This record gives sequence, C-alpha cells and structure tokens, in this order.
Amino acid sequence: MRRVIVLIFILFIFFIPMLPAQEPAPEKDPFILFLPIGYNLFQLEEQSIHSAAGGIGFMYGEQNQPFDQVKNRFLGMALYMPFIFTEIPNPDMPKLYHGIRGIFDGRLGRHQILTILSANSDAPVYGGLNTFRFAGGWGYEIIRKPYISLILGAVVGVSDFGFGTPVIPLPLVRFGVDTRWFTSSFDFITGPNLSFTIAPKERIRFSAYMEMETFRSIADLNCEFTLWYRLFTPDHKMGDFAGIGMGFKNELTSFDLSRDFLQDKFELQKSSVLATIDLTVLTIQAGWVIDSNYILDDKKSGSPGNGFFLSVQGTVPIVNRAMKNTGSGK
Repeated sequence: MRRVIVLIFILFIFFIPMLPAQEPAPEKDPFILFLPIGYNLFQLEEQSIHSAAGGIGFMYGEQNQPFDQVKNRFLGMALYMPFIFTEIPNPDMPKLYHGIRGIFDGRLGRHQILTILSANSDAPVYGGLNTFRFAGGWGYEIIRKPYISLILGAVVGVSDFGFGTPVIPLPLVRFGVDTRWFTSSFDFITGPNLSFTIAPKERIRFSAYMEMETFRSIADLNCEFTLWYRLFTPDHKMGDFAGIGMGFKNELTSFDLSRDFLQDKFELQKSSVLATIDLTVLTIQAGWVIDSNYILDDKKSGSPGNGFFLSVQGTVPIVNRAMKNTGSGK
C-alpha cells in the first residue's frame, strides 16, 4: 500500500504543471496529441488484480460547440491494458489477459464516420473470432439543432456473434441533448450506451453512465453514478477543471478465452462505493468493493470477496496547438 501512495504522489506532482492556466482559447481547430495512461488495483479477500494502461491518441477540431456548429471534428485513440490476476477460479485458465481498445470517431459536417476495436482475451485477435469485436460504419445527422442532435446509420460488425456468420450489419444511433440544466449522450452500436449530467453548469451536479452488452440480469449493467462538487463553474475564468465526487459503480469485465481452453468466457463482476478527485488531466478514484462474483460461461462460479480498489487515470499532452485556417473560406 505504501508503494501505491508514493505512486499517487509522484503522479500528482507530475501532472500539476499541466493543469489549465488562464490563457486564451486556441483560435481555431486545435490539434492535441496525447498519451492516455493509468493504473488499477483491486485488492479483494481472495484476489488481487493489477492493470496498467498506456496508449496514444489525438483530437482535432473544437470539441465544445453547439451541435449545429460542428464542422470537422476527429478523435482517434489506441490503448493497451494487461490484466494480471494473482488467483483464478479455474487452475487451467491463464492469469494474464490483454485488453486492446481502438477508436476513430470522425465528423465531417453532418456525416459521421466511426470504427471501434475491442478485445479482452488471453490471445486477442489471433486467438479466434470470439476474442475481439470490430465495428465500422457511417451515419448521417438527420436532426441538427443547437441543443439536440440525432445521427442514424449502419455499421458492419465482425466477431463471433453466435449467428453462424462472422460479419453482420448493425444499427448506428447517436443522440445528444445539451442544455443548461441537462446534457445527455446516447449511442447504440453493439449495445446501448447512455450518459447524462444534471445541472452541468453548476458546482453541485449529478452524472451517470450506463452501458450493457449482455442482458442476463441487472448485474450485467456497467454503470457509474456520481454526485459532484466542482471547484468552479464552466463559465468561471479558471474553468471547470477540478472537483470531488462520491458515488457507486458496477463493473462487468469479460475475458474471451482462446481455443486453448475448455471455457469460452471468464467474467468478473464488481459493485463498489467510491470517491473521486478529478483534475481534468488526472483522475484518482478509490473505494470499497461491496460485492463481487466470478462468472464462467454465463454461470456464477464463486466470489473473490470484498475489498478496496484504486484507480489512477491520466492524460499526458504531447502536442497542443491551434491549427489556423489559411484558406480563403467563406
């Protein structure tokens, strides 16, 4: 535990110079190149789980604009996360798993381009069709108002979906609302994904995130609910860059096993109460795991017990500059 405290202190000192300063916003279309990094620790009664994360990403275009003013906006990121277990419910299963995340989210006016790669496995991608999920497609914004947006389209999904074919068409739905007292974002690609914030311009606010890919019970719902106290409001001269929060979250992490094992899937479900310190470029979260379960091939297979968890997530900016438009334009 002492090493973890030292790690948090070092990260805090490292990220302090990156906190927002009182500088004017970039003139047009900022380009940001960044390194997402993180570390997660779950110390349960019969299990310890260590997970580090590292990757690279970029953002281009103004990110905080009314929906009807979005022209060109792009986000791309690739992330790698190993999961190391000290114990495992079945001795024949591996203790090391690899997580891969990749996304490209592009907007060209009303046109939406989206590609997603997701894998959690002992042998992601090369271990078989069941060890990864890929989706890529296009959508069009049919409702484009300052405070509301609706994008509809289609994507092609590639994985072992259990339908006898590795390639299937899937709907693309993206719906957003942005008002002073309520903001919300809903996406549906391979499953529903909903987030919203009540009173987003106030110092006291409530945020929620919900996502579901399997539908066996309410325990399959990945969710996080947080009551926030922000140091400043978004329109303050210092900006809305820091806050503290308390809440609850439920996580269901699935690992698709390669053909080398008898089981097809190993899952770990955890419910926790938590506290969060958010400094924009650095987020520290800690809490108590009040319930946990192993799930093997859709059946509960014991519990690793209760315990505490710690999560440190950061973003290291490498390039942050304004890309001025030198064309003639109109």
